[in-house]
Amino acid sequence: MDRCSSLIIQLLRCGLALLLPLPALADEVNVYTERQEVFLRDIFTAFTAATDIKVNVLYLDKGSVERLASEGEHTVADLVIVADVGRVQALEDAGLTQPLEPGLLDAVSVPVSMRPQRRHWAPLTRRLRVLFVREDDPTAIADFSELAAPEWEGGLCMRSGFHPYNIALFANYLGLHGEDEARSWINGVRANLARRPQGNDRAQIKGVANGRCRAAIANLYYHHKMLNSDNEAERRAAQGVRWLPLRVDASGAHANISGAAIAKHSKRPQAAAQLLEFMLSAEAQRMYASANYELPIRPDVSMPAELEQANEVSANSLSLDDIARLRSAAAELVEEAGFDD
Repeated sequence: MDRCSSLIIQLLRCGLALLLPLPALADEVNVYTERQEVFLRDIFTAFTAATDIKVNVLYLDKGSVERLASEGEHTVADLVIVADVGRVQALEDAGLTQPLEPGLLDAVSVPVSMRPQRRHWAPLTRRLRVLFVREDDPTAIADFSELAAPEWEGGLCMRSGFHPYNIALFANYLGLHGEDEARSWINGVRANLARRPQGNDRAQIKGVANGRCRAAIANLYYHHKMLNSDNEAERRAAQGVRWLPLRVDASGAHANISGAAIAKHSKRPQAAAQLLEFMLSAEAQRMYASANYELPIRPDVSMPAELEQANEVSANSLSLDDIARLRSAAAELVEEAGFDD
């Protein structure tokens, strides 16, 4: 064989090798997430130990939807994890997700109201939005509707009305009570604010503890995080308040979610599905609750003692699909009310 023929054979062998699938693709999975590392690190470590699939993570402050849209089919993301029903629905609305395996949510008994209709994403945890009052305040309020009453004038604290957590709550109220009643309620709450909306949920809890506000709306898990904080001032503030699980209507309280979706252009969809299934397992759900004091999405997971009371609170009957669908309409009512002015 002459040198020319030998060279051609070598080139053909190289070309064939380039056409073969890369084994590494089955041994790793790439995650984009807007959640903090401390919430997910142990879950990913446990998944790798169980499957030998390495998890590569890109932690984003925000902008996962925009990033996936700009990357298009060239994205390296396989699974995307976000912390609000609006964010995960935005991924689906932008055509950046793919259907989950049939039966996945049924297998872990996810409540019907928390299952997306098209099954393009999965809820991972429940996040109750509740009312905080001082520990020594005898208030026995039971419904969000009562916060618009004149007796609360100058007493309420909230973060921006446009924050996703509040928009989801307003959308929930809108879906259950209709536009006229929701408009009246939002205007009433706005009129009862003790100060212009500002700060994060921790700031609202601190506002109640230091007497700046009589009551404040915030996500419950922030209270637990403050109770277990290394910051003494945060611990004292959290110890000085108690929480009330207000109903949106007779069917129950407001619960948002954190959620995950498999990227439409994932190069490793099977590995992404394995990771998502693991995150819905009882083991991972307990780990998630312990790391961030959020509640499991599935009903058969035992909770740390400090979360047992919260875990018994039932969400109202409006589906997450409907809450996500009504977010724009809710934001219009917030704008109309001049809520943040």
